Amino acid sequence: MTDCPSTANAPGAPERILIVDDSPANLRLLMNMLGEHGYLVHPATNGELALQFVQTTLPDLILLDVFMPGMDGYELCRRLKADARTRDIPVIFLSSADQELNKLKAFSSGGVDYVVRPLQVEEVLARIRTHLSLRNLQKRLEDLVEARTAELIAANQRLQEENAERKRAEFRIRHMAHYDALTDLPNRVLLQDRIQKAVDYANRNKTQIAVLFVDLDYFKNINDSLGHMVGDSLLQLVAQRLQQCLRKNDDVGRLGGDEFVLCLSLMNGRSDAALVAQKVLDALDKPFTLHTTEMHVGASIGIGVYPDDGTNVEALMRAADMAMYRAKEAGRSNYQFFTPSLSRSVEQRLEQENRLHHAFARGEFALYYQPQVDMKTGRIYSAEALLRWRQPDREPIPCSSFIAIAEETGLIVPLGTWVLREACKQLRIWHNAGHPGFRMAVNLSPRQLSQSNFLSTVESILTETEVPASALALEITENLLLPRSEENMMALKHLSAMGIQLSIDDFGTGYSSLAYLQRFPVHTLKIDQTFVRGIGENPNDMALVTAIIAMAQSLHLHVVAEGVEKQEQVDFFLARGCLAAQGFYYSKPVPAEDFLELLQKANGIPQA
Repeated sequence: MTDCPSTANAPGAPERILIVDDSPANLRLLMNMLGEHGYLVHPATNGELALQFVQTTLPDLILLDVFMPGMDGYELCRRLKADARTRDIPVIFLSSADQELNKLKAFSSGGVDYVVRPLQVEEVLARIRTHLSLRNLQKRLEDLVEARTAELIAANQRLQEENAERKRAEFRIRHMAHYDALTDLPNRVLLQDRIQKAVDYANRNKTQIAVLFVDLDYFKNINDSLGHMVGDSLLQLVAQRLQQCLRKNDDVGRLGGDEFVLCLSLMNGRSDAALVAQKVLDALDKPFTLHTTEMHVGASIGIGVYPDDGTNVEALMRAADMAMYRAKEAGRSNYQFFTPSLSRSVEQRLEQENRLHHAFARGEFALYYQPQVDMKTGRIYSAEALLRWRQPDREPIPCSSFIAIAEETGLIVPLGTWVLREACKQLRIWHNAGHPGFRMAVNLSPRQLSQSNFLSTVESILTETEVPASALALEITENLLLPRSEENMMALKHLSAMGIQLSIDDFGTGYSSLAYLQRFPVHTLKIDQTFVRGIGENPNDMALVTAIIAMAQSLHLHVVAEGVEKQEQVDFFLARGCLAAQGFYYSKPVPAEDFLELLQKANGIPQA
């Protein structure tokens, strides 16, 4: 038996008819008749031969004699209809007996028609054509149904895929609407919703919850110095550590920037909040390693407690935020609980921020100048430009009382540019007044250095004021050197290559090491005044200052003592080879017109 019989004819090929009849005469008659009309005819003299034939070739129609020896036509038809491969082939019975019973048997066994002999050619041909047409129509209908079914299946599959993708898209949209894209923590919307649920639960059960506002310390310096990609990676690591600090039923989310919020259920009152806050501080105090670079970032934490500090989400977050600012003012890397007195403190801070912005717009800032002196000769060789805020009917306010707010609000960038330009303008005036070798020192903020246009701004100001780069010194803090990014390095090297002198201000209070001093193009160290005050009183300060001077001299660095106020301090530095000083012993910071008098008097120049 062949497994794969030939089925339909090729398009345009003659239709195939199988004739099963035990009479040779009948076979010849039908074969001739059908052959003349273009049919491809195959004969079989009994049922067994017919079954063998259809195993290899499937006809389009079968003409079947009813009465044959052995297997009669009824039995052969039943077998053909029982086979899935041949059940759809139309079978026309041929018989010389025109009896109703024979016809019923023929149709019940699966036949489609019954023709009585003697055969009429036109009748036989008409019936053959009719049933072939019907079969072709049925096949076309089946093909159409099959094609349409396939289309429906494909369409249904596409619809299922589209529905699945729509659900995935809806999930992504919902996730994006409620989770922070960088850390995958709950965002402000979801976090506030969860805090609200915690408030509702605490209200029903007469329990307490705490909201902890966590703000990273000095993160802006890292972000500005090392770039946002490193800053983002650090925030992801911080998020992981915060999650490890959570207890069951606690939540943590990111508000944005370097601000995170924890919501805690309190079983043991405020002590629970204190324990978790300290756990967070300890976790963030451990160093972070990114791309083989080790970094340290602490946090300041403010805590607001329900219902004592607020009965709704907004009030609790505001209380925690105020307490966080109190933690920063208390030295950072600590936690503080909200107290009612903080409200006025925060209001005063916001008021000062607004006043600072208005002061800059109204031109209320001015520069004062403090001389830097050669202690051996008494000659003034340079001045440090110091920012002052002049308000009506008040003494000028020193920058130490507002510079931190200017840094945090970003005002320091335009304000720093203004200071640099004004200082260079004043230096040009003094050069023109007969002091061509005089120099000016200006403090540089880390946020200024991180600006993409900072170098071009410095070059533009020097060109505009006609001040040589060698007459300008930029003073930077040790914290600016701590994140050793390539951007920082390139910017400082560019400034040094221009001829600008670079000084480390308040040296000894930060994290500088010998490696920093060797790598960065530093020219001057300014010893912080806290150590200078201890000279003659604190042996440790004296030993430390002596070591700093020795280190600077070994590295061929210029040293300036800040905050010199006594002759004893002058003698101490001169004895150790430190010749430059700045402090009230020589002069407090004064306006430009007063400074010119100091300069002319100290340098032996007759006044006009």
